[in-house]
Amino acid sequence: MIASGTEFASYFDGVRLRTVGFFRVIPADRADWAPKAGEYTCGDIVRHVAACERMFVGAAVDGQWRYPGHERALAPTLEAALTDLDAVHAACGVRLRALDAGALAASRPALEPGARPVRAWRLLLAMVEHEVHHRSQLASYLTWMGLEAPDVFGLGVEDVERLTADEAGRST
Repeated sequence: MIASGTEFASYFDGVRLRTVGFFRVIPADRADWAPKAGEYTCGDIVRHVAACERMFVGAAVDGQWRYPGHERALAPTLEAALTDLDAVHAACGVRLRALDAGALAASRPALEPGARPVRAWRLLLAMVEHEVHHRSQLASYLTWMGLEAPDVFGLGVEDVERLTADEAGRST
């Protein structure tokens, strides 16, 4: 059970590590690639994930919703976007590690005007879900570019099938 900001930050470090594994597969010359006009580019996704971490952590810690944007000018290259993502994550990690169980249970204003307040821990879970959504989006982009997305936990489905065959009553 996650009972403190430190425990959440440690958990989220693992989520981010897996996400960065996907981001590092993006070829530098494809940072501005999108499947069609009007969709996020690969670089937009990286910058957006960083911006949303700032936003969600700000909402959970301070009760303030601020989306700083994900414009290309903020980090014009893939390496600049990844550097910014790392810096944002480090700064947000410091803020999260300062939260105790009481702070996680505190009510925060919802993003939507007039909506019911939300517990800080729910905002942090929403941040994780949001990041995983964009990781999956990028996995689709990589496939459309003819690249292979990494396995999330280092195992492909073939590995899982092989490792669980005896328990499932199948032979390998």
